[in-house]
Amino acid sequence: MTTVKIHEAKTNLSRLIARVEAGEEIVIARDDKPVVRLVKVESTKSKPEFGSMKGQWPELPDEFFFEPWTLEPARKGLSEEGRDYAAPATDISDRITLDPAVCGGRPCIRGMRIRVSDVVGMLATGMERKDILADYPYLESADIDAALAYAAGSAGHRVIRTR
Repeated sequence: MTTVKIHEAKTNLSRLIARVEAGEEIVIARDDKPVVRLVKVESTKSKPEFGSMKGQWPELPDEFFFEPWTLEPARKGLSEEGRDYAAPATDISDRITLDPAVCGGRPCIRGMRIRVSDVVGMLATGMERKDILADYPYLESADIDAALAYAAGSAGHRVIRTR
């Protein structure tokens, strides 16, 4: 166990933390009286090992898995079952982009950092289209149509509950 003065602890905190991580116990003192003890916190949660969940999940049919980055069927303005839901006048693949380097790969409007979920969320809270367009002058009305079409297509997939 090592004792250090408060001033020394302030100036060398990162070094002290490294020493504690290595297993050393350090006491910080003021006027030679112990005030704080630095000890390593043992992790209570271990990371699961690869393959440790094998057999824990039910077998899922192949059609359950889909590529989240695809614009099908939303590109065509159709739900998964093929029902038309008033497809937008323009092809939404021109307006909805998926790029891993932008917003973590979430669907965005024309590569800008405004997500489809942002636009749909604003509409869901009662914001009017004209207000959205006024607040975001770089958006166009067709962008909002495309966001709604994409959201409708995305929400049309099957959900399988395991419990």
